Amino acid sequence: MGYTKKDGTVVSDEWMDSVIEGAESDHLVGTVIATQTGPGRPRLYDDDLETISFKLPKSRIREIDLVIKQKGESRSEFLRDAVERALTTS
Repeated sequence: MGYTKKDGTVVSDEWMDSVIEGAESDHLVGTVIATQTGPGRPRLYDDDLETISFKLPKSRIREIDLVIKQKGESRSEFLRDAVERALTTS
């Protein structure tokens, strides 16, 4: 069976299998015509970010990890939100 691209080129199952085999063996044949990347992740803040580091008991980190797993967010997101809540409610 084959597949026909919009430009009329027919791509066979055999050709696709060879591409997959090449990709799996880290050996792809061809020419890169162009690449395009997006603008990246949008900035979180207008100000530059700085890394801070602090220690928590392992039991607290396990609790945080359970919550972020349910929310589908990262530790950084969770901690940034906690800081924002603390600063806006004081």
